[in-house]
This record gives sequence, C-alpha cells and structure tokens, in this order.
Amino acid sequence: MDSVDLKLLKILAEDAHTPLRKLGRELGLSPSGVRRRIKQMEKNGLIIKYSAVIDPKKYGYGVTAFISVDADSRELGELTKSLSRRHEVCELHRTIGGHDLMIKVRVKDVDTLNKFVDDHIRCFDSVKSVRTTLAMETIKETLVNP
Repeated sequence: MDSVDLKLLKILAEDAHTPLRKLGRELGLSPSGVRRRIKQMEKNGLIIKYSAVIDPKKYGYGVTAFISVDADSRELGELTKSLSRRHEVCELHRTIGGHDLMIKVRVKDVDTLNKFVDDHIRCFDSVKSVRTTLAMETIKETLVNP
C-alpha cells in the first residue's frame, strides 16, 4: 500500500460514491487506474464492504450506551451469540483488564435501555455484573481513520 492507496481509502471512507473520474483527478490517476486499485484492495480484504451510514437519532435511537459485563467465561459464548443477534447492539467486544465484554448499544430511550439490559443481559445466569454508561454526545465515530 502506498500513499496514493492511503489517500484513496481516506476519500472512499468519507464518500464511497465518489465517481471514479473525480477520484482520478484527485489522485492523479486514470479512472481505470483507480478502479484497479479499488479492486485490488477489495481482493486483499482491505475493503470489506460498502454500506450506508444511518443517523441514529433520525432513525429513532436517541440513546447510545456502553455496557460492561462480567460473566462466567465458560458460558460467555452463549451470551455473545445471543447479543450478536440483537439489532440494538452496534459493537460487541470481548475484553481483558476490567470486564469480560464491552457492548455498544443504541436504543430509543432509557426505559428501552433498562428493558434491554434486563431482558438480554441480566437474564443469563452466567452474568456476574453489569455496568452501563450513557454517552452524552458522540464527538467522533469511525471504524478506521486512514
């Protein structure tokens, strides 16, 4: 990967619908050269997929919360499998250094959050403790910032 690829990734991360012709002008490449680079990054697995970024508030999810969970590690698989299927769960990480799981969820309101925690986390016998932190404001959010 060279500096042109990095610049291309930065532009695509900002707007994956940027026309090849415009990308080529910004990168000093022909549209076919840009297409080749993109296809190579897709082939190598660097670019996994393209998706729409949805405004959570306009979608009805006004509350973002981070939930730390401590659970019996022998039964963590069942909990993570269940949480992975929940549409409220935006991120699910197995962690060390404090808690077993860190979960980022988006929900309509605090009542919905409480119900989610009770119905989909605390209901597991393996869960030892749950700590919920509400985000007051999202200042920056990206998967990778090339």
